[in-house]
Amino acid sequence: MKNKITRTTKIPRTGIKAWLRLLPLMFLGSFGYSAQAQTYCGASQQWGCGNTRAGNVTDITISDASGKTLTSWSGGCTQNAPIIANPGAPIDITAGEVLTINVKGSTWAAQGWSTNVGVWLDIDRNGTFSGTENLVDPENGTLQRVGTGGKSTNVNVPCFSNTGAARLRFRGSSQVYRMTKNNGCGGVGTYGNTVDVLVNLKVGTPPVADFVVPSGLKYERSAVTFNSTTQSAAYVQTWIFNSADVNVKTTGSNGKAIWNSPGDYNVELKQDYCGQKDSITKKVTIVAPTSVPVADFIASSNEVELYYDVQMFDLSTQGAYVWAWEVTDPDANVYNDANQNPIFNLDVVGDWEFCLTSENSLGASTKNCKTAYVKCIPTTQYYLGPNNLGESRNGTLFDHAGPTANYANGRKTTIDYFKISPCGASAINFSFDDLSLQDAGDKFRIYDASIEDFTKEITPAGGITGANFRDYEDSVFTATSGAMYITFESNGAGNNRGFIGKWESVLNPPTNPTVDFTFPYSTVGIGVPVLFEGDVKESQGEVDYDWEINSVSGYGNDIDFSTIFATDGTYNVCLTASTACNKKSGSKCKNITIITPSTPGDLDYVADQVRPKVLAPVSFKTTTDYATKFKWSIFPLSYEFVAGTTDSSRNPVIEFKQGGAYTFTLSAWNFAGGKAATLKKVIKNKYVVVLDPCTPLVNITSSDVGITNVTLMDNSGAELINNESEAGVQGYSDYTQASSATMSYGKTYDLTVSRKTNSNPANYKAWIDFNIDGVFDAGEEVLNSGSINSLSSAASFTVPKRSLIFEGKTRMRVGAAYSNFSNTPCGVNQVGEFEDYEIVLVNDGTIPVITLIGSDTISVEKGGSTSSCWNPVAGVNYNASDEALGDLNSEVNISSDLDCTLPGIYTICYDVEDASGNQAATKCRTVYVVLDRTPPSLTINSANPLVFEQCSGAFTAPDAIATDIVDGNLSTAVNIIGTVDGDKVGDYQLTYEVQDAQGNKTSQVLDVQVRDRKAPSIEYKTVSIVDASTFNIQINSTFVDEVYTADGCNGIIATTKTALLGQVDATKKGIYPIQYTSTDASGNAATEDGYVINYSVDDFIAPVVNLKTSDTLIHDVNTPYVSQPVEFSDNYYDNSKVSLVKTGTVDAYALGIYSEVYTATDESGNSSSKTRTIKVVDRVAPTINVNPVNACVGAGFNTLSGLVLEDNYYGPSVLAPLVEIVDHNINTMEAGVYYINYRVTDPSGNRSKLTPGVVYVNYPPNCQNTFLSNSDVSLNERISLYPNPAENNRFSVSYSVANADDVAITVSDMSGRVVYQTVAQDGGLGRVEIDLTGKSHGVYNVTIRNAGSVANKQVVLK
Repeated sequence: MKNKITRTTKIPRTGIKAWLRLLPLMFLGSFGYSAQAQTYCGASQQWGCGNTRAGNVTDITISDASGKTLTSWSGGCTQNAPIIANPGAPIDITAGEVLTINVKGSTWAAQGWSTNVGVWLDIDRNGTFSGTENLVDPENGTLQRVGTGGKSTNVNVPCFSNTGAARLRFRGSSQVYRMTKNNGCGGVGTYGNTVDVLVNLKVGTPPVADFVVPSGLKYERSAVTFNSTTQSAAYVQTWIFNSADVNVKTTGSNGKAIWNSPGDYNVELKQDYCGQKDSITKKVTIVAPTSVPVADFIASSNEVELYYDVQMFDLSTQGAYVWAWEVTDPDANVYNDANQNPIFNLDVVGDWEFCLTSENSLGASTKNCKTAYVKCIPTTQYYLGPNNLGESRNGTLFDHAGPTANYANGRKTTIDYFKISPCGASAINFSFDDLSLQDAGDKFRIYDASIEDFTKEITPAGGITGANFRDYEDSVFTATSGAMYITFESNGAGNNRGFIGKWESVLNPPTNPTVDFTFPYSTVGIGVPVLFEGDVKESQGEVDYDWEINSVSGYGNDIDFSTIFATDGTYNVCLTASTACNKKSGSKCKNITIITPSTPGDLDYVADQVRPKVLAPVSFKTTTDYATKFKWSIFPLSYEFVAGTTDSSRNPVIEFKQGGAYTFTLSAWNFAGGKAATLKKVIKNKYVVVLDPCTPLVNITSSDVGITNVTLMDNSGAELINNESEAGVQGYSDYTQASSATMSYGKTYDLTVSRKTNSNPANYKAWIDFNIDGVFDAGEEVLNSGSINSLSSAASFTVPKRSLIFEGKTRMRVGAAYSNFSNTPCGVNQVGEFEDYEIVLVNDGTIPVITLIGSDTISVEKGGSTSSCWNPVAGVNYNASDEALGDLNSEVNISSDLDCTLPGIYTICYDVEDASGNQAATKCRTVYVVLDRTPPSLTINSANPLVFEQCSGAFTAPDAIATDIVDGNLSTAVNIIGTVDGDKVGDYQLTYEVQDAQGNKTSQVLDVQVRDRKAPSIEYKTVSIVDASTFNIQINSTFVDEVYTADGCNGIIATTKTALLGQVDATKKGIYPIQYTSTDASGNAATEDGYVINYSVDDFIAPVVNLKTSDTLIHDVNTPYVSQPVEFSDNYYDNSKVSLVKTGTVDAYALGIYSEVYTATDESGNSSSKTRTIKVVDRVAPTINVNPVNACVGAGFNTLSGLVLEDNYYGPSVLAPLVEIVDHNINTMEAGVYYINYRVTDPSGNRSKLTPGVVYVNYPPNCQNTFLSNSDVSLNERISLYPNPAENNRFSVSYSVANADDVAITVSDMSGRVVYQTVAQDGGLGRVEIDLTGKSHGVYNVTIRNAGSVANKQVVLK
């Protein structure tokens, strides 16, 4: 052995094979260009994207040290130029921080290629990515061979001084092409893509230097280590040790120095974080030792593989500074070393001893030796094929070609297999350092077993292949059986690197195996073979077996052992099991007696299948304790003994030539005991039924009315059969040798039958020969589609119980027929086809379990009926379940002798059998029925205590419910003791009592609390007061506080009245606030408690006004009006402190109603008003004077001619339209003197006297027509307004003009503002209705224009 031999580094994850392949490519050139500073350099791949040839970066996730995701991107290669991963959303990165980068890459499965990834950061922000700015080297870095599973790496962000916007660049390259750290920009001869992440460069806070001085004593001549509190790689840390004799380590996050003399020394730490600096100095005290050291040490590992290193670490006390190591290998060779923490290379398998003597200035320690301290184990590198067994705890496994070469074509699992069996392994974890397979025909499998067992495969079904290996290259496969079995095979279509795998085991503590064995009979006839079957548990690693008889070993070295005893006697048989790996063993001994029988013994036989097909070999196994001779008789005779057996064989093998039921007779005896004495026969009638199912017939096959797929699945969705076929080729296809499905009793399955076209209607049926008699009975139909036009038909069915059918191999037949044509299991089908599949009906092997919920022994009290005290309820007090079938509660059989009416001990038993016939262990519950000692249950229908509101009505005690397990409902028997006065506050108790027929009594007390919980109300005249309200008090009145407190149950209660600014003085003006509080006897504060009323003392009575006239005066228009003086007086103030204001005026020259309002206001602001109404009226009748009128015979005339109208208020123009011709005798067709009687009523209703007028009618020329003369009638006289004053602001304008010109009418107020205008067309006689609703009362001007003339009138609106 030699010290400090450096062991060759283990093969890295990237794989030596991959590196060796890359060597020829290392000389490929690279192409680059220099980008402008203000823009980012481009990046392109010579052969474009790696979409099919690998090389693309497909996913990027960047996280900070806390695990927070800063940004993520998912995509691919869409351009041969950089892709921006996070446009508009740059991420902050800080100098010195650690980023976790996870990337995924594309692969080329056919070649086993994946993606190498390089990462650059534009530290100087000049738009380029130089080699010095490379964070992950694409050629030698941690992101090599990245596949779809992805890889992660941590990168330290370097220092920089130029902060701000920059980019983090990712470049992908197909792994077989070279891309270096200098290829951050420009073109590269590869497939792949480039992704840029926008970043914002930041610098962290300035450093604060600090470090930890080690606790405890620091000794002279002994190295002292100081640890900085900052471990970031971004910090440049320098240590300065004052007066140190040896500067062991002066840079980095920890410093180390030695001082040879005691004393106080300064230690300084200087930190530089990206140009930001800080330092700190602390004192360290060095002392001299007080005793010699106590030597101690620890190893870096206590188990080391052969040729690997182990390092010892000194733990000696008292400042030891001299060390003497003495190491002894298993061959007794001794090695020495004087370093403090030496490294030793172990080159001999076995246990190594390590000793240490340490020394300080006071002397040497006692030697400390640790025997068998480090175990050197054999090499753990194995090759599949040359090596078949690995027993080391951990190890490495290569394919047969090793780490540097491709595996060969045509490898077989019979050669390339390997068992991993570490001694005592509880778990074996297997993973890959390298994995690359060529195609789907190259398969790597792992089994959780010591042999190839497909039911224990832990790799994916079908193994890891060249088609899926990328999905599993980072997987860990775990075996827990104590062993792991591995196989590999390859086809002839090409090869690849293969694999480098490693395993690590978790070991149990060493234990002795537990040994037992069984044999069928304890007493056996002489000459009878006896099979001893071993049962060894808790063995660790490979087991050696040794059978011995009567202390003689060597009879057998397998777990099972068979022998024949030739002489009578009792024999002692022992089995010893030993484990070589941990030298543990166990044994078991039992006796067996051998006799020469004199009577028949035990005899039986079983066939391995009782429903075979024709010519299928059937093996028989005979069990017997005495027989050594055998004779078989079988009927019918269509059979043959095969496999070298005869009718005298103990365990014959028989082929049956035709279908049918066969009966067997076996005669057996012991040769030594004699046939006559020991003969025994066993007859089994129709024991074997040989199957010879019919071959179905079809007349016409059709590619449309046929079968192209049959799929059978279990209820978990697992496919049992998925068979594709071509329809229309043949009428019957037998797939029983190619497609088989295993079914369990009671389970449900789904069957689907399909075709590829549906031009014709078809019907599908399927049958399963459940009773395995070779005949498809009507009850065995599992699918019947009827006539369908669809492409498929599906049905679910449940396998019958084992008790109703049979166990073993049978067949399923699927038939297709045209439309509704006949479709029977054997045919003949006119059109269609048939397919057969093998079905294996098996017992699922799972035993149902019955679980009692609650105790298995219970006590119940006597009930009123046989089952009233206890009722078995599924899911409540028992459950039955089956691992395969689930809930079996509905199948449980319950047997019971329980009688709840009679005290005693009873048993309730539960049994269940699953569909396979597996019976659960019977579970029984013991029920003790005892006398009724349980008092009735009593529940008061009330909260307790019950709070009752005082004075809320008469108190009624709540009802109660009482029940008894025997007597039933006793609610009517409840007796209530006690009373409650609901009008009186207090605490009361009501006692509820009930008693059953056995005298068991129950009582409960209900506490009733009569409480006054209603708040009283502070009121004023039955109305609750309002906080901060104001009450007016007339000065000099008598003040009485009429506020009181009303309590709902107790009437008027005391009210506390607090004068906040003094008591109310009704003789003195002011505001007097009074606060009111009140609490009733139960402590309920009034709702208005604390409210304040402000009493205002003042004069609140208004002065009195006396008009000294009646309230309404009548005044004649056009006569002067003078207001009459009024008087006023006040109750408190003299007239000098009362003001009088008059409003309103009277227009004595305009009709209307006018008001004079007199308002008197005293000094307190009280006021009152009195209104005098003045009606200006017209009470004078108009007069009519009539001048004679001349008219010509046959001509008309104006009847108003000659009238002179006069009135004290209204003008002629107003009166003219109102003139009334009372009567006349005029005849204008005849000359003569006539008269007209006139009367006029003015708009005020004053009527004139009746006035007559004379009309002279003459013949021309001795006449003058007054109507045709305009000299005496003006436009003003031809216009009249009525009524005037207007009624309801409405009046009419009547006109009579001697022309056809328009008549324009305009109404304006006294200010000249026009309020109405209209035009009447065509002149002549007419009237216009005018509505001035909404206009103010007063006088308005009415202007009429016609044929150049203008008339002006006035109208009054009241």
